[in-house]
Amino acid sequence: MSSDHVPGELAASGGAGAAVTGRPPAATGGLAAAMDRIGWTRVHWAIALMVLAGMFFDALEQDTTGAIIEGLKASFGMDTADLAFLNTIMIVGGLVGRLATGYLADRKGRRYALAFNLLLYTLGGLLSALAPNEFFLQITRFIVGVGLGGEFTVGLTLVAEIVATKYRGTVAASLNIGSGGVGNFVAFGLFFIVLGPLNGVLGGTDTSWRWLFVMLALPALLVVVIRRYMPESPRFLLSKGRVQEANAALTVLASGRLTRHNAPLEVTTYVTEADIPETAHHKVPLRALATRSSLRRTAAIGLASWMSFGAQITLLVLMPTILVAQGYSISDSLAFTMVMNFGSLLGACASAYLAGRVGRKVVTIAAAVLGCGAAVAFASFANGIALILVFGATFQFFALLLNTTLAAWSPEIYPTNVRALGTSIANGIGNVSGAVMPLLAVPVFMAFGVGGVFIMLAIMYVLLAVSAGFAPETLRRSLEDINPEDRATSPLTADHR
Repeated sequence: MSSDHVPGELAASGGAGAAVTGRPPAATGGLAAAMDRIGWTRVHWAIALMVLAGMFFDALEQDTTGAIIEGLKASFGMDTADLAFLNTIMIVGGLVGRLATGYLADRKGRRYALAFNLLLYTLGGLLSALAPNEFFLQITRFIVGVGLGGEFTVGLTLVAEIVATKYRGTVAASLNIGSGGVGNFVAFGLFFIVLGPLNGVLGGTDTSWRWLFVMLALPALLVVVIRRYMPESPRFLLSKGRVQEANAALTVLASGRLTRHNAPLEVTTYVTEADIPETAHHKVPLRALATRSSLRRTAAIGLASWMSFGAQITLLVLMPTILVAQGYSISDSLAFTMVMNFGSLLGACASAYLAGRVGRKVVTIAAAVLGCGAAVAFASFANGIALILVFGATFQFFALLLNTTLAAWSPEIYPTNVRALGTSIANGIGNVSGAVMPLLAVPVFMAFGVGGVFIMLAIMYVLLAVSAGFAPETLRRSLEDINPEDRATSPLTADHR
């Protein structure tokens, strides 16, 4: 992907001190047209990588709970039910973080919210490593959950808003290659090394898990980079009526060069006062999320997220326990789970490939039906290492194909001034499922074994396919076309759309 419009003489970044050039206005057709002319530049790469880094550590943290059960047993005497409850606490924290950070991002900006998330996450991670008892650990994992909660949804919102229409779905889906795909695969590789070969070096089973939390707190270093170099979303700025700052941000994107935020900048005019949307200056109007259209969209994507995210987290939390119950050692179970998560990487890659070519609705319904089949196959035929790995990886493929597609879909269905909060609500419904479904799966596992758990997951996928049918298709449509509230107030500009 290359830029269609890259003014070579421009410096990057922008701020209040930026000066507007004397060039004729370039805003013919509004913000979406300006973004399409700019295309894809090195700045887009940089922003995507910054967001991806946060999502990567998010994935590692989500996978940690199931892997450290032996360490928590040794340190605090926790059992499988305690583990599921700890996972629930963290996910509830994630729900709080998603909603609070989504609201913050719609009021103060996307980059501000992302920096705040990482700081809170890092603090919680370090405190988790120092936990003297189970209660303190629960509190610190709640803090981690709050910090991580908004990282994913605000990151998706930012990327969706800065990317041209033709690239939007592919880029948003590609983020999950590094988080849910590579993240899940690397996570269990890291867990295998730290809790396996390095276990003795790090102090044994009751200590090595603490070092794991320390290692996962390293993204604190990214906070400085994000704060100083990440430009704000032009769509967010324009939604607040800040036209000059929006032009500065667009100039940054077009230039292909990043410098410190608020550095002096010669700005090219891409949008004008006529491009300000109808909802400008509104302070996160919650009523915008309560309209009939918005509620229908939230219900469709939210229910799909409940089924998809709940199924994935249930499997991630219980798979090591399931394998240990079948007679495999904890080291073997972690190694097997890592191999299965190679399917996650392929699923995320498939979603990114399909995002620019096939409609979100078709991909989601097809993947849900095929994922249902994979779950039934695991329940019926997964006997022995080879079949466990094959069917487990197949299920993970469809799980990440679904999660990634839904993640790219959710920020597209809300107007700019409530996009972060709306995305947080839709994904937060899935967040609740991640807290509830593992708790429900434990008694199912105890009563019906592995087969019962996978039949439950298969039923969830059937419901997912049905709910996705009620969401709007967004392929190759600009955000302003999907959300009429974001259209400019100027009739002339609107005509050009």
